[in-house]
Amino acid sequence: MRHLTLMAFAALALAGCNGGEDFSDATVPGCPLGANCDINPRGDSLIELQGPRVANLGYRCGNSNGYTRDEAYTPAGLNIEVPAFHALCPANSRSVEFYIGSAIFEGNRVTLGSYQLPQQLRKGTYQLTLADLIESPRRTEVQDGAAGTASPALNRSALLHALNQQGNNPDAKIIIPGEQDLPADSGDPNTILDAQPELAAGNGFDYSDFDEFKSAWQGFIDRVNTETPIDGFANDTGAYEDRLVEGNNRTRAGLYAFEIAGECIILDGCDFGGVDGSTVSFTLNALVLPDGDILGGGLGVRASEGGDEVLDYLGFRSTAGLSALLELQNQDDDSLSVNLLSAGIGDAPANNTDAQVAGRFLGSSLYAGVEIDGNSDFKLDFPSADTSLQEQEKGKITEKLLDAQLTGQPLPFRATKTGFVQAQPVVATELVGDYTIRLMRACVDDDLGDDDDTGVCMDIVDPNEDTDENEEISNSGGNYPETLGGETVIRERVRMDENDIGEFCLRINADGLVTTGAGGACGNAYGVGLVTRSFDDPKSANLSIRLAPGMDLRADTPHFNATIEGRVDLTADANNCAPLYRLSDENFDIGLRARWVEETFLPRIVLAGFGDEPSDPEARRFNSLRSGAVQFFKGAPGDPACDPMAP
Repeated sequence: MRHLTLMAFAALALAGCNGGEDFSDATVPGCPLGANCDINPRGDSLIELQGPRVANLGYRCGNSNGYTRDEAYTPAGLNIEVPAFHALCPANSRSVEFYIGSAIFEGNRVTLGSYQLPQQLRKGTYQLTLADLIESPRRTEVQDGAAGTASPALNRSALLHALNQQGNNPDAKIIIPGEQDLPADSGDPNTILDAQPELAAGNGFDYSDFDEFKSAWQGFIDRVNTETPIDGFANDTGAYEDRLVEGNNRTRAGLYAFEIAGECIILDGCDFGGVDGSTVSFTLNALVLPDGDILGGGLGVRASEGGDEVLDYLGFRSTAGLSALLELQNQDDDSLSVNLLSAGIGDAPANNTDAQVAGRFLGSSLYAGVEIDGNSDFKLDFPSADTSLQEQEKGKITEKLLDAQLTGQPLPFRATKTGFVQAQPVVATELVGDYTIRLMRACVDDDLGDDDDTGVCMDIVDPNEDTDENEEISNSGGNYPETLGGETVIRERVRMDENDIGEFCLRINADGLVTTGAGGACGNAYGVGLVTRSFDDPKSANLSIRLAPGMDLRADTPHFNATIEGRVDLTADANNCAPLYRLSDENFDIGLRARWVEETFLPRIVLAGFGDEPSDPEARRFNSLRSGAVQFFKGAPGDPACDPMAP
């Protein structure tokens, strides 16, 4: 019987089912004794390979074996939907291997590599590219030589593109020929007909010259092409490099959290050169854009045994970024550290922080490397890693932090990715344009004499008039609490920032980047967000916005540090106004406005001005500035068709 597989050859065999590459001729076809080689996707962790996205690509992780598909599906016997181009793995899997060919016959596949999965900081979703499969958990260079040369990552991309069925758009997806949905007991999943062992490239992907790589694999490509028309190799690496770079950029984009290593607070094990008995802590949240720009900051605290305390907002300088290799990098000069600055809120000394922050993300996390009982955070996550955490990869802070000069060892910190974005969202033409934004806050009886509510407060709109209660006002999911400091919340007003800016403009560009101009004008001066996901039914797009392009730009940035997550309605019912609603389907359907949150910058500035013991009205003012609803519509203010505050 002819094997309907891609790699029915012994020259590119795997030793056992362990994901190792073996280009010897010693493997006997067949599933190894005791190994699970049936096609049976299992688990609850989703793993997406991007740059390119490939259907009919084999994967193995733990006791799960399967093939990626170009449409979402539900595996037999499971209650989980696997999205297109995703692998499904058990949460306790140590790694996932991606391969071309068959998992059932031991000599019949070629591995693209394996991605190590963390054992402690486990996540429900992982995103990676071909550049993550070669030296996992480290990302490798896409192109490490002169233009026109090859690299292990580019060669993998080239082979996948060459195997794409003719007629598919390589910008959207790659489909390796073959059936994807055979029952588990049918044996071989029929990936490609009659690939012959002698046609495999002897060095796999280890070629530095692209022409040499193509020549080595051309016989195999020609053989596959006799059964199913495929694209074959391009003349140069340009398209393959573009897809891989796009994948790398999208997989580094998303939400991140940075924090001081907890051991340095709980244990007396981190000498950072501060005052004896003092502790330092911070938690910074950030949005990373596809080009690597880091937008964000958060609250930092230094306390000493004597009761002295420095509490201040800490934020990244506008040059802070993540490199192509996921290193913290200054975007101006490519040096491998980023600058952390302070706002000088309240009693905090001016310029109390001018620190350098360095480290590298391995997988989706950055590790401090602090060891306790012989184990580090890196080794706990990757116990079978071939190498240790390198010194230049450790998360560390040097120089001046919260008025303490770090003269001892660098202060260790960690970071992890907390939110992921869609690989290639469709940026609809009607989404592109300029939008008016107002951050609305609750009107409360603060009676402070400095901010007259007369004429500026309005009733809070009911998103669904069929309900008995206003769903905007709720302690269980609305944008406003029912009461604030004992005052009933029924009205709202425009929030003014520290520069007395209320409404401002955001621009959504054709590439999905969200920008604003200086002082909140329309423009592309500063990137402040991105389109994270798009939907066809109903037509809509998710936005993630962080108005923190850099502490050095706070005077130019409207409502500095505010975060907005929302879903733009692009349906005909939206009357081309493109309002922004909450993300979930239920809230989107009823028209619950998007929510904004900003708790550590302007509210802290206002609170510091109230003194040590704020009055009840002052506390209400503070809390009203921390979150609320978003007015968001396409076009300029004053349009009666879209602007809820138009005359």
